Amino acid sequence: MTLTFGLAGALMVPAGQFSESMSIAVLLASATTVPVAIAWYLRPWTSPRLATAYILYADVGIVSVLFSFQTHFDAMPGCAMFAIVAAFIVVGSSYRVMVIHLGVAAVTLVALGVLAVADGADPWSTASRIVTIGSLYAAPFMIKAYIGQLRSKAARALRDPLTGLWNRRGLLDTVDTQVDEAVGVTVLDIDRFKQINDRFGHPSGDAVLIEVARRLSEAVGDRSAIARLGGDEFVVVRSGTREEITQSDNRIRAALEETFDGPQFTTSLGSAVETLDSDTSIHVLVRRLIALADIEMYRFKARTAGSTVPDRLPEANSHEQTRHRIDELIASGGPDIFFQPICDTDTGSVVGFEALSRFPFGAGSPLSWYRDATEAGIGPRLERAALDRALDAMCALPSDAFVSLNASADTIRTTNLLDRLRPHLASRTFHLEITEHERVDDYLAVIRAIDSLRSAGVQISIDDVGAGFAGLRHVVELRPDILKVDYALVHGIDRDPLRRAAAKAIIDFARQIEATVIMEGVETPAELQVAAELGAQMVQGFLTGRPEPASAHSRRQMTR
Repeated sequence: MTLTFGLAGALMVPAGQFSESMSIAVLLASATTVPVAIAWYLRPWTSPRLATAYILYADVGIVSVLFSFQTHFDAMPGCAMFAIVAAFIVVGSSYRVMVIHLGVAAVTLVALGVLAVADGADPWSTASRIVTIGSLYAAPFMIKAYIGQLRSKAARALRDPLTGLWNRRGLLDTVDTQVDEAVGVTVLDIDRFKQINDRFGHPSGDAVLIEVARRLSEAVGDRSAIARLGGDEFVVVRSGTREEITQSDNRIRAALEETFDGPQFTTSLGSAVETLDSDTSIHVLVRRLIALADIEMYRFKARTAGSTVPDRLPEANSHEQTRHRIDELIASGGPDIFFQPICDTDTGSVVGFEALSRFPFGAGSPLSWYRDATEAGIGPRLERAALDRALDAMCALPSDAFVSLNASADTIRTTNLLDRLRPHLASRTFHLEITEHERVDDYLAVIRAIDSLRSAGVQISIDDVGAGFAGLRHVVELRPDILKVDYALVHGIDRDPLRRAAAKAIIDFARQIEATVIMEGVETPAELQVAAELGAQMVQGFLTGRPEPASAHSRRQMTR
């Protein structure tokens, strides 16, 4: 590009565009492009400071040559060279430099146009040249914006979206430099992280991950790279002297022992340090150190596997706190009830809704709330509260759709559900889903209760068939009208022959006992297609509808 500019200036001299004295000046200016071009070959890419100096050199040269023309109208096409320089700025310099450069270009173009009209050039032709050449100056802005978007996408691809730390690929990219000192790696993960998610819910688990990322970022220095490798595993890579690395490791350990307002957590750590030699690349060394630190971390886990959390509350106190927490929830009008559509497999029309409990954000999943209530001896109390909330809220749902209510065997045995449902039986069809993930010891009492419900028109459904304790005895003893195939069997059923075979066996069994089948957890069109092929009468899942308040379903019905 530089040599082309010089050649263009030199070729204008014999064309008689300059006076004799200016011709010599233009030739000398054109000659300076030769050493500049040679410098580009000696150093293929330059520093930001030298790039700015190059842009200044180009702008001064272009402006000087253009104002040396004898006729300003003939000089105007030369302003296109500013756009060529701007293309270099898009890649090699900043947005601010490009704005200044194109500002100089615009002023030069307009000034030449004004002088051309003053020299007697046609104003319309001059204006046309200004518009035509000036339009070239918009292209670098569009290219700059597009490249910025690509860089942003590339940066996001190297970052963990939750914590903002590097991911595995980003970590290796950021340490892609040779270092002369030692390299240290600390690997850590959060102990029993799955239990945190199960007990408190994924929002609380995410809060713990973000908190760990914050502590690591504050504990290490600028010469460190922090990454979340996936799940609950983090890694810190840093360079420096062995003493500096040890001090950084101690700061990490101290930061992770601080108290946290959210779910309490502990971490396991492993560290490894080596000096980089000339025969080993930084990538190979970092991978080896991660493997060594990972081994040390799991050795630490093995040594501390039998330790208990020192501040764990006695079981009696824990149950009392659970009862108090649930009593407060019920007194405040909770839990909230959302309704998820259940659809006909063939037509896709909504035929019913399942009432699902929702608890305060970040306070745990519904499963953890019901499990804690059962362990504290008040499971039926929480289930009755949820059932009453659902009966109050369902009036907003379409009247021709059935409502599916959840109750454990313990709640069915100890609660007169028929009295609760009786005021609504004339106007609504109900399914009672028996959700039992613990062994049923008194089937006779449960059977007596569901027989009275079935006589009143309530259809009995077994939830989570294929998981937990919802096995063959559950089905044989309770003789359900409906079988709900568990999400664990449905998820990925289009790609897994074993899941498909298991679901087919359940559906074939349902035909033999004249039961209806609902496949829950249908999330993709391919899973829906399998459900239709296997003969499931109804489906439920995110593909056909997400859980929402009853009012949302009512508004959607009115819109239709």
